Amino acid sequence: MKKKIVLLALFSVFLLSAMAVPTLPQEWEVGVEIGDTFKYVGTLHLWESDAVEFPPMFLEWLQTYNESDWLEYTVTDIEAENVTFEVTTHWTNGTETMSTLEENMTSSMFPMVIGANLTEGTEIRAAWTDPDWGIYYAARILNASVMHEYYSGPREANVLIYDQDIFGNIFHYEFLWDKETGIRVYFQNSGIDVLDMNYNEYSYNATLELVETNVEGWTVIPEYPTGTVMLLVFVSVTVSIVLFRRKKLKH
Repeated sequence: MKKKIVLLALFSVFLLSAMAVPTLPQEWEVGVEIGDTFKYVGTLHLWESDAVEFPPMFLEWLQTYNESDWLEYTVTDIEAENVTFEVTTHWTNGTETMSTLEENMTSSMFPMVIGANLTEGTEIRAAWTDPDWGIYYAARILNASVMHEYYSGPREANVLIYDQDIFGNIFHYEFLWDKETGIRVYFQNSGIDVLDMNYNEYSYNATLELVETNVEGWTVIPEYPTGTVMLLVFVSVTVSIVLFRRKKLKH
């Protein structure tokens, strides 16, 4: 059991690195342009644990979601399939910090941007097994294309929903990318009764959703988490349905 917990911790570190994911051979169209900005709001909907201190190790971004008003990603460079973002985080205390995200569209673990105009059934990540730990990662295949309503009108989006089983600990993921640009417009990650290295359980549920962009002709005003999230659940063939109690962590 102890070995499994240690491996789970190592896997968590691996999830954050995004360096070992196989790169797909095909060339994708880049749908974003230098100067495009995308503003998001991160929300911690659920945090429960009697023994694990918040934020849990390797999931420090949960604290970012919980203690920020918004995060803005600005495209600063594009080279082949590599997209560089300048990330501005506006914290609830009024301060701002800057960071840089360099992402390869075809190999990052949790893609911020994928190819433009991809279709349902497209494999965006190949199946592979980690040679060191024997962890199997199924192929990531776009589940569906859906229409999502914005203030400026409907836009088509690509959906990916899956559960990752790591030694009996289930991590749930939902992604929605705008089809025309390939940019992420919605993300959900959750874990229910997962274990840390000290055998303590914790549960969490967090989302990141697009609220503003300067892309011409696209005014956001999102409508999450109502009809679209329910639609994502219905179109998924891999998701395990879990009901979460929504609770905002108090500072």
